[in-house]
Amino acid sequence: MKKNIKLLIALIIVGIIIVACSLYYRKNDAVNTHSPSVVSNQSVGGDRDTHGCIGSAGYSWCQAKNICERSWESYCTSAVAKTVTFSCEGSKTIIATFYPTDDKFVDLKLSDERSISLPRAVSASGARYAKDDETLVFWNKGDTAFITEGKDAVETFSKCVVK
Repeated sequence: MKKNIKLLIALIIVGIIIVACSLYYRKNDAVNTHSPSVVSNQSVGGDRDTHGCIGSAGYSWCQAKNICERSWESYCTSAVAKTVTFSCEGSKTIIATFYPTDDKFVDLKLSDERSISLPRAVSASGARYAKDDETLVFWNKGDTAFITEGKDAVETFSKCVVK
């Protein structure tokens, strides 16, 4: 009798496993019923606009420069740029591109490989450019500069001077 109960329990368990597997594969087949032609027509980066800019990658057309660019990396203006390199403490560098006749933004290339465009912000002395939330601020006065980051305004690029 004990042998029959063990056999019955084993058969019930095997049956449950078979039903569960069957339901799992049916569910995945229903999820993956995309038409192959739809998938192959839309490739990654295939959303180029009339100028060839890839919108899903953040690029848009800059008429002033006649190029595709990301607005958070570079300011779209026809103003003549002035680029300055600052050497900072700890072998860090900041390459700052200013637009003297259209001084609304500064484009920064940092030695840690970040590129960012910051809007001009209110400053009592010198030039100050900051993200709206103040989590990244670039300060410049004459031949010196520094960057603060985070809510605590930690100085991450210090004692920077023009090369």
